[in-house]
Amino acid sequence: MPEPESPPEKKKQKQAFYKNTRINAVRIFRVLKQAYMEDRGPITVSEIARLAGIHKWSVSRTLDVWMQPFVESVVVEELEQVGLRIKLVRLKNPEMTEEQLLRGLSVRV
Repeated sequence: MPEPESPPEKKKQKQAFYKNTRINAVRIFRVLKQAYMEDRGPITVSEIARLAGIHKWSVSRTLDVWMQPFVESVVVEELEQVGLRIKLVRLKNPEMTEEQLLRGLSVRV
């Protein structure tokens, strides 16, 4: 009796993004764009997380790793000295579109 053929092994490809990185980047971009349109200035990672519906850690990591060329961020040093790390973030170019953001993310891969 012939042995059944085993399925061909799939080569594992290194995943460049986490599962929702692009989706999260667009959500963060939309929140930052809305803050700019409302003339609110830089906003905190916590506020971005709340408005975008994403965990603070995911927002912070996405901003630091993937969106750094597109945003300006500042850590308030006076508060950091007492143990609070508050990062204020805004878009470098508020006129940028979602398509430009996604193209920029694709180039980074």
